[in-house]
Amino acid sequence: MIGSPLDDGTPDPFEGPWAEPEEPPRPRRWWVPVLVLVVAGALLAPLIRGLLPPERLGSGTGFVIAESGLVLTAAHVVRDARAVTVERDGRRHRAEVVAVSAEHDLALLAVPGMGAVPAAVLGDSATVQVGEGVVAVGFPAGSVVMAAVEGDVLGVGWRAIGPGGAVLGNLVAVQGEFLPGYSGAPLLNMSGEVIGIVGGTLAMEDGQEVGFAVAADRARAWLAGRGVALAPPPRERGPARSPAEVVQAVRSATVRVEARLPEERRSDRRS
Repeated sequence: MIGSPLDDGTPDPFEGPWAEPEEPPRPRRWWVPVLVLVVAGALLAPLIRGLLPPERLGSGTGFVIAESGLVLTAAHVVRDARAVTVERDGRRHRAEVVAVSAEHDLALLAVPGMGAVPAAVLGDSATVQVGEGVVAVGFPAGSVVMAAVEGDVLGVGWRAIGPGGAVLGNLVAVQGEFLPGYSGAPLLNMSGEVIGIVGGTLAMEDGQEVGFAVAADRARAWLAGRGVALAPPPRERGPARSPAEVVQAVRSATVRVEARLPEERRSDRRS
């Protein structure tokens, strides 16, 4: 038939969809996924923090007892800590809690990254006399500056309930209070020897506040039971020094201890 399409398999150019012209590719907006992640992080951050165990940052003092990097401090400063850091001369080092004793209120830390540090001299606490002057060297809470507290010995062989609730024995009592942050600090006689490890402050019935420290002899025996043998105390005390000289004698060995603690811990608010 005239005018009819030829049925020879040739596609009819007038039938079927029209071909659309191709568009040039659009540039990728790389910042879109980044923006999505930032916004999502901001929205989820409060929820994530709510799921994590609450923490607080506590601090105390410690001192080097061996050049290999062993540090002695108070147990309640680091007990249950998720992480412990030791700061010396402005440098921070990660510390490992080697041993903790609530009944002694003592803790032993290993700080290998600190390098060789001159150790403090652990003296003979059996020679401590009532009325003699002593000096505690530590870091008050919230401060990275070392400070000293002077006092007089009120008594030896005292017993008291420690910050962790345990009954502590063989304590050296000192007139005046130890501020928070001094727990674990070395208590020195006027010859520059450590005769105690600061534990905290006691409130007496008459309202007087008395600082107390674990006797050095008790600490030495506890360390020996954990394989840490220290040099015996000097047979005789060295010459008496001024308070400034005593501080200088132990300055290089004294460190600030920082611990990440569970929020529910409240026992060392007066550390």
